[in-house]
Amino acid sequence: MPNNRLRYLIVLIGIGLILFFIIGTIIYLTVRSEHRVISTDSCPRPKQYATNYDYDYTKNSKEFRNINSSIDYFRLSLSWSPTFCYGKKSIENLFQCQHSFGFIVHGLWPSKFKQTNNSHSIRLHPRNCRNEKEISIEIIKKYFCLMPSEILMQAEWEKHGTCYWEKPEDYFQQINYLYSKINLPNNINEILNNQTISKRLRREYIKQSFLNQNSQLIDDYIDIMMINKGKKLKEIHFCYDHHFNHIKCN
Repeated sequence: MPNNRLRYLIVLIGIGLILFFIIGTIIYLTVRSEHRVISTDSCPRPKQYATNYDYDYTKNSKEFRNINSSIDYFRLSLSWSPTFCYGKKSIENLFQCQHSFGFIVHGLWPSKFKQTNNSHSIRLHPRNCRNEKEISIEIIKKYFCLMPSEILMQAEWEKHGTCYWEKPEDYFQQINYLYSKINLPNNINEILNNQTISKRLRREYIKQSFLNQNSQLIDDYIDIMMINKGKKLKEIHFCYDHHFNHIKCN
């Protein structure tokens, strides 16, 4: 009888250790996935990174500062690189346009909801909250696959990131986390080049491709921007609340 009890005890301890190991592994992988960085080997890299990429909004007559606006939600913008690069006169000087990038991150923007009278101006959003020094080259290299431009990274950090985050690392880590949760469809070029799809339906086909790849999304969580009378895809936006859960894009 005592031997049976000892066997049961050993079996229970063994089962407990196995469960402990399984649960610990799941927790580790979950935490690791939330902080993983998009592979640093998955995109082209410049032979030499820029050494002067500081940003000063006061040197652009179209820029402005708004430090008094509320932050109602956040908008993650993915830019379709082929459209951005199409027709650019200085394409040979833009690293992004010298390589076959698809979607890249344009930015993550603290935003304000539309006003009740339906009038909406970009000047209502928080913008250029702090003038910051250049981002370290270590951060540039770490997140370059997300935003393959030192100038873009610096500008987005100062224009938008400074209105909510204290450090650039926090801003780009949040971008990386949100981006890593979105499965990008691989048929966007096919949809855009298919002449049998009407311009009116092109937007819906693109949206459906994202919905098919992302069970966490619904129709209203995606905002698609087309240009050139619906022929070209400019950007795709995803909207989030203050806990960075998906919400409807208004």
